[in-house]
Amino acid sequence: MTIRILTGVFIASFIIQLVYYLMVYIRIIFHHRTPEKKENFAPLSVIISAGNEAENLQNFLPLVLNQDYPDFEILVINDNSKDETAKVLSEFSSRYDNLTVLDAEKNTSGSGNKKRALTKAILRAKNDLLVFTDADCYPVSNLWLKKIASAYSHDTEIVIAYGAYEYRKGFLNKMIRFETFFNAVQYLSFADLGFPYMAVGRNFSYKKSVFLKTNGFESHKNILSGDDDLFINEAADRKNTKIITDFESKTISIPKHSFKAYLMQKRRHLSAGLKYRIRNKFIIGTEITTRFFFYLIFLILLFDGTNTEAVILLFFVRIIVSVSVIQLIAMKMKEPINLFFISIFDILIPMLNLVIIAGTVFDKKNIWK
Repeated sequence: MTIRILTGVFIASFIIQLVYYLMVYIRIIFHHRTPEKKENFAPLSVIISAGNEAENLQNFLPLVLNQDYPDFEILVINDNSKDETAKVLSEFSSRYDNLTVLDAEKNTSGSGNKKRALTKAILRAKNDLLVFTDADCYPVSNLWLKKIASAYSHDTEIVIAYGAYEYRKGFLNKMIRFETFFNAVQYLSFADLGFPYMAVGRNFSYKKSVFLKTNGFESHKNILSGDDDLFINEAADRKNTKIITDFESKTISIPKHSFKAYLMQKRRHLSAGLKYRIRNKFIIGTEITTRFFFYLIFLILLFDGTNTEAVILLFFVRIIVSVSVIQLIAMKMKEPINLFFISIFDILIPMLNLVIIAGTVFDKKNIWK
């Protein structure tokens, strides 16, 4: 009886996984490039929060300042930096008229400081169209802003783009880049399907009017993360949100260098996920759990020897489908993903996520403060 139940769960997990890949993720492959408008680009404001980012600003801010866009301002908010951030920003602002430097309010509580800083910049912005990135990010093209702006139509209030991580040597970097890419495949494809649930602050855009309409970050102001995904959970819907997958719209960020820093970042992000709408929790949770059970029950059934040939067949069908779809999407988005590591991380990452989520749920500390 137990084996029958496990076999049923295994088959159900297999079917659900194929639905995700062949009905949802595959949409990215067929998503059309966004044509650049030749005229009538709306003026926009780029907002960057910087805390102790002197070196990154020195290297990456010129790539934003020199975008090929007719009318834009950049607001960089210095979030209580202790390094040379203020000096670097002062030097840039003396050379660029469209750069405004703001100082975040002093904060001693340690909670939600970035959201207060962003709110200050948003309210100060001159334009309704806002584009967000981080100080440790850079656009891959000087057409970045044009691509983002071109995705807007008369009823669009939010545009979700892809923020990748820079290539470095080592296993950790490969895992970070794959997970970031796969997460993007998920949130971009579901947004395209009409179920937007997140974006990344490294590269997305929305209108100031929708920020004011939804009362900004007020409902989650005391949560450390969530200025991107929790905001999208509240403000985005199937009518007001579009995605963009063009290579020129991509940004690249500096990845974490240690496994400890990576785990801390993952914990913050997954903790914010606990505050998602029930529908969005179901969308993400179903994929993670069915993938986990698919691999776990495969091993159990393999060792049990029940219907071995059929079990192995389903296993390889799922592997071939998942690797093929992800590889095709990676090729379209010009993201270098190794075929071998697609399979490895496909197994490893959901297990790691479930462990972190379980630890977050049962942690006695108040992770929101």
